Amino acid sequence: MPNKVWMRPPFGEGEPKEVEATPAVLVPLMAAGWNQCEPPATQEVKTNVDD
Repeated sequence: MPNKVWMRPPFGEGEPKEVEATPAVLVPLMAAGWNQCEPPATQEVKTNVDD
C-alpha cells in the first residue's frame, strides 16, 4: 500500500485532502501551490453517553 500525505490547498481555499505520496501526484499539486500539512483533527467520539 503506498504512503499517503495530507495536502493543503493554496491560499487556504478548500479543505485539505489525503493523496498518494508519489511524484506523479505530488509534483502537479505542489506546482499549483499546495503544501503538505498535518491531518485534520478528528472529532472525539463519546461512547458513554446517558440517554
